[in-house]
Amino acid sequence: MKQGQIAGIVLAAGVSRRLGQPKQFLEWRGRPLVAHVTRTAIDAGLEPVVVAIGYRAEDMRAALTSTGATLIENPRWPEGMSTSLKAGLSVLPGTVDAAIFLLVDQPRVSANHLNIMVALYRTSGKQIVVSAFQGQRASPTLFDRSLFNELMRVAGDSGGRSVIQAHADLVAVAEADDALALLDVDTPEDWQRIKNE
Repeated sequence: MKQGQIAGIVLAAGVSRRLGQPKQFLEWRGRPLVAHVTRTAIDAGLEPVVVAIGYRAEDMRAALTSTGATLIENPRWPEGMSTSLKAGLSVLPGTVDAAIFLLVDQPRVSANHLNIMVALYRTSGKQIVVSAFQGQRASPTLFDRSLFNELMRVAGDSGGRSVIQAHADLVAVAEADDALALLDVDTPEDWQRIKNE
């Protein structure tokens, strides 16, 4: 069974055009969303927790000062999510065996779900763990270090989907038990739904 260090990388550099305001700073249970998601990763025991920042970087630093997370500024954030993914990977120490990528706009992802992902990684023999609800795949996603070089070659506004598709035989699925657990906030309607239910 794998026992090594699992990192968390929070992808939080974008501008949230569809929402009409930066989702990183939406207030969730008394703190900015970016601080909440970062805290969830820390509470799950992920180490280190790295946050890729870009848009309004100074405000992001202020929002994250008390978390203890490692912040990496991604000047290429307008080129898409892949640049933040690579920025996060670039600062991981060699002691890390795998990394979980978290989106800043999934406030209901719990530390318990992240722990289930880690346990599945350690016991399944698989190099990728994706989240899903009733078979519908979503973030967060875990990748073994053996796939980091492939992730570093991803381009544009995509995460690791192409790597997952190329290695379907390496995938384990961590099922969430709630329809809202993996919902991401893309529109004002999403935000109202996730906040009110």
